Amino acid sequence: MQAHATLELRLQKGEGRVRAPDARPSLDRLPPPDGHVVTPGPRLHTTLLTLLALSFLCHAALTAGELVWQAAAGYRWAELPVASTGKTGFTLLPGSSTGILFTNSVSVERGIENRNLLSGSGVAAGDVDGDGKCDLFFAGMGRSALYRNLGDWKFQDITEASGVACAGQDSTGAVFADIDGDGDLDLLVNSLGNGVRVFENDGRGRFKEVTGTAGTASKSGGMSLALADVNGDGNLDLFVVNYRTTTIMDQPSTKFQFTMQDGKPVVTHVNGQPATSPDLTNRFVMGPAGDVVELGEPSLLYLNDGKGHFKPVSWTDGSFLDEDGRPLVDAPRDWGLSVQFHDMNGDGKPDVYVCNDLFSPDRIWINDGKGKFRAIDRLALRCTSTFSMGVDFGDLNRDGNVDFMVVDMLATRHKDRHTQVSQTKPIRWEPGTIDNRPQVWHNTLQINRGDATFQELSLFGHIEASNWSWTPIFLDVDLDGYEDILVPNGQMRDFQNVDMAMRIDAARATKQLSRANITELVKMFPEFITPSIAFRNRGDLTFEEVGAAWGFASPGVSQGTALADLDNDGALDVVVNKLNGQAGIYRNDTAAPRVAVRLKGLPGNVQGIGAKLQVRGGPVTQSQEVICGGHYLSGADPMRVFAAGSLPNRLTIESTWRGGKQSVVTNCLPKSIY
Repeated sequence: MQAHATLELRLQKGEGRVRAPDARPSLDRLPPPDGHVVTPGPRLHTTLLTLLALSFLCHAALTAGELVWQAAAGYRWAELPVASTGKTGFTLLPGSSTGILFTNSVSVERGIENRNLLSGSGVAAGDVDGDGKCDLFFAGMGRSALYRNLGDWKFQDITEASGVACAGQDSTGAVFADIDGDGDLDLLVNSLGNGVRVFENDGRGRFKEVTGTAGTASKSGGMSLALADVNGDGNLDLFVVNYRTTTIMDQPSTKFQFTMQDGKPVVTHVNGQPATSPDLTNRFVMGPAGDVVELGEPSLLYLNDGKGHFKPVSWTDGSFLDEDGRPLVDAPRDWGLSVQFHDMNGDGKPDVYVCNDLFSPDRIWINDGKGKFRAIDRLALRCTSTFSMGVDFGDLNRDGNVDFMVVDMLATRHKDRHTQVSQTKPIRWEPGTIDNRPQVWHNTLQINRGDATFQELSLFGHIEASNWSWTPIFLDVDLDGYEDILVPNGQMRDFQNVDMAMRIDAARATKQLSRANITELVKMFPEFITPSIAFRNRGDLTFEEVGAAWGFASPGVSQGTALADLDNDGALDVVVNKLNGQAGIYRNDTAAPRVAVRLKGLPGNVQGIGAKLQVRGGPVTQSQEVICGGHYLSGADPMRVFAAGSLPNRLTIESTWRGGKQSVVTNCLPKSIY
């Protein structure tokens, strides 16, 4: 085993600059908290005894997987146990070994009655009891579960004792965040039909539901969650993406009645119910091709008062502006799946990217830092994915500018592409149209030109297809300095199969759609169980698929995914919530030198959400932003990891906090977590 040093940056008032020790503590040179070197003198004997005792304690603690922290000015650090050798990639650990036996189960009948259930549930990672080990919450359809990390890859189900089972609820998105500023992680759980439930942590992993006072209850079909300080007041605000609890258009027996108004057809009744009833108002419109189009639900931005009380922001009071700077006249009624806060234009303020399914366009809102958002310039990016499922941001080519990827549903196999022909008719654009931002039927890779405009390079990068994908996860798996991409994917049934869609249309035309034969028809959709995908970043904006080589290509329906260092070795492991399959715990076995960082921010934002980290002195200058939530239905632990290069290197870590202040640590060694 090799020891790694850990340094934890702490935000001070004003700008802080701290200098790490020149080397690890030795018997003749002990760096005191101020970072200077102590010269051996009369007290050397005492120092030697202290170091010998510390060495013994460190060895015992490292063997047990515990961290022994040492204080310094403005930070603390601890050594970590890391294997001296290992493979690049992951090992899938069985539930019989870890104790994590959670399965997000949806019966065939429920999945047929409501296809939205098949969009799955997420996972949240965080230390809920303050013992220094990352715990895991799995959202589920009917029941969720919380597992306490016992160390040594053993977990204990503490769901009932913690009070977060959410029994009887179809839970979707989940994230841990300190929303009330008391220093521990609270839990937010989104759902189909109950809105966002909020659970306040007592600091020991026991939770009390406070949804009523938090102000987030609703009947919406909620999906993903993301938090950031949008207005600079030091508190974490909340963006909730909504879809719908049910989708009427998915039901083959749906019938519409129309009337003509101003020479155009208007939907008056749906399955015999007036289109003006509460559940149907503003839900159906006539599309440009003369077909009926069902709209999704508006997403919501909530502002936090710092005590965990949230107030929704109006879409039409001037808080949201269109591309021309005009207030919106109506809330966007989109099929929302994912949302991430990330600074897209380099001004230090968290912007918003919302991934929308179907024909709904993706929404990109640029933040002015005072709580107002304006739609991104029409020419800033020229296209988006059609079925946008998830998004992730990172500097993929290490030019200092943030890039991003959105995943879609394009199949990797030629045969599947012929059977999964979308029934959506192509739109013909007038020649010369340049600001329309068309939707394309594949993954999109948007590379920042350096002026907050983006060029789409997915085909150039060989990452345009990854099957029915749920989210991209940027992670430097091989620790070469360039972030790679993990893509969990799969679906219970291939609902894009055009042959089956035509059979259902034919049955609808002959009115032979009893409940029994609808069920039988839907069961005939073929399964689309696929292996997850890993793309290795070659460093030149091209990628190679290495899922099998890296041990990530497990077949299944892999949906909500989070990163977390589950064994405190400074490498991020991968946790996947699988539909009708046991949760996937992928241990990261990469042994290359790394530097990892945790932040301790001020009350209201104790994890430093929104801070930008830059590491210099490694194989290449690297940068990452600390986010909360933001992946499909899931929230990762906010520790960030960077490639450190060879052992003689000396590294500099710089944190630029959400408020603009900076903390700098110099002379950091490889194989460290800061």
